[in-house]
Amino acid sequence: MARLCWLAMALLWLVPLPSSGADRVIVRGNYYREASTRVLQPTVDVEVDVPDERLTLGTTYVLDAISSASIASGAAQVTGGDAVFTEIRHEVTGRASSRLGNWATGGFFRYSTETDYISRSIGAFGARDLLQRSLTLSLSYAYNFDRVYRIQNNTGVRAPWCGGAVDIARCQSTGTGIGSNLRQVHYVSAGYTHAWLKTLLGLASVELTRATGPLDNPYRGAQIPTSNVEIHPLARTSVALMGAARWILPKARVVLEPRYRFTTDSWLIHTHAIDPRVHLRVLDHLRLRARYRYYRQSASFICNESPQDDLDSGGQFFCTTAAGDFATADPKMGAFHSHTPGVQLVYELDGLSRVRGLGWLEGGWIEATYNHVFQSNRYGNARLGALAFSLAF
Repeated sequence: MARLCWLAMALLWLVPLPSSGADRVIVRGNYYREASTRVLQPTVDVEVDVPDERLTLGTTYVLDAISSASIASGAAQVTGGDAVFTEIRHEVTGRASSRLGNWATGGFFRYSTETDYISRSIGAFGARDLLQRSLTLSLSYAYNFDRVYRIQNNTGVRAPWCGGAVDIARCQSTGTGIGSNLRQVHYVSAGYTHAWLKTLLGLASVELTRATGPLDNPYRGAQIPTSNVEIHPLARTSVALMGAARWILPKARVVLEPRYRFTTDSWLIHTHAIDPRVHLRVLDHLRLRARYRYYRQSASFICNESPQDDLDSGGQFFCTTAAGDFATADPKMGAFHSHTPGVQLVYELDGLSRVRGLGWLEGGWIEATYNHVFQSNRYGNARLGALAFSLAF
């Protein structure tokens, strides 16, 4: 039990302290910026125990405002170059979870819509605590089913998109399989969390993803001289392995968190991501997290078979298979690497809550995050920022 006490202290040290109730609202604003794309993403999340952890209900609303240059999205340069357009995406998620003794279960439903697709997701998870709650095993499953469309010639009229490998005349917005614009994704994850020592927590997971349907971008064809459209396979299977640890140094008020993730898939893309993090309590109510992520991936089979050795001129990117049956203009299909340093500050409002009239701030916090991505593909460097405010009630 002493081991569990140390872990409880570590977790309480890492997260803002709750108030007398576990109910919470979080308002967050995310920002992403690269050379040709900008994303503004306000998010509101509410979670309520009814009446306690035996049943917890939550909902999240996300709004994406995505502004992108037409060339980056695949429009021909001769049609006007870098004209900027903006798309709006709405996403709503409802979830429920329950903890009964050593068992935890839950599920969710998510609905998302944009001008050229409709997405729905359902999922469930279960977890079991063992060895006096020093070991937790978990299993989760999610199913995503989307209807994908293409906006025709910037007219606002949309047509179903079944992938570049399917004749547009055969594409339907109903049914399943080839000739349907239904994209399906099955996701299964198994997790392991174990208190190895009083101050050391180990984590590991295995994830399996199977995607079928249109998996290419309907707007990138103009960037591929040898094809009118982007053509990706209609199925993709990927496996991801993750390992991490959290080691608390109580006297130094520091938590070290090394992370590593490896993925491989049926398109022959292999990735490695090293993501160490350091959590430091600077003051009683101020926490700092510094991180550095190194990411490297190999090229997909489409680019491995491309007749040219290097098709990324810095202005455009495309690959084709030797037989010409597959083609891509997605820089993420080629080999590249990235470096991401980042910092996060969290100020806990418990200190201010002691001021008369500000008791409602107890358990609240303010969070600021910034990450800068240095990447070798044609997207170029990117900036990611977020501001969040949370209150317990």
